Amino acid sequence: MAARKEIQEIRSGLQSSEDVLNVKALSKVRTKGDASLLPDLINLWADTDNQKTKKEVESILFGLKEKAALDGLISYLDTDSSEEKKWLALNAIWQSGFNASEHLTPLLEFAIHNSYTNAIDVMTIIDNSEFTDADEKLVDSNLRRLNDYLLKNKSDNLQVLLEIKSILIDKKIEG
Repeated sequence: MAARKEIQEIRSGLQSSEDVLNVKALSKVRTKGDASLLPDLINLWADTDNQKTKKEVESILFGLKEKAALDGLISYLDTDSSEEKKWLALNAIWQSGFNASEHLTPLLEFAIHNSYTNAIDVMTIIDNSEFTDADEKLVDSNLRRLNDYLLKNKSDNLQVLLEIKSILIDKKIEG
């Protein structure tokens, strides 16, 4: 119960319009925070004009280690948030060095339906992920889905999507 109260206090600080409360909350996030605070961190980053606060949020997001954080960031991509916020979530996945192979399907879906810049970020995440023999069916089904999409649609992301396809083929051969 005490942990839940502490998370709520941190959340309140992150949501505050007062810089001093933001700073206090950010100082507690690394040791007492959890993945439920990810949307609040991303919103603070997007809403603040304080560059020091932005850098601290980036430092936290770009150094995440827990799998729950990866799951939370992947889920965040499926929200109605701005492209800028989704860019930050993608970069948190990449900068934190997460192996996002099990999230190939939502990442590919995101690359198909979002901006060229975000598609490049997804390509980097997929390229840095480790696929094993156990992921073969996942890779195959996503390659089929990507091929179907490319055959039936014109996309501003065509070059990036073709590169993702090439990476997946290489990962399949390596795996």
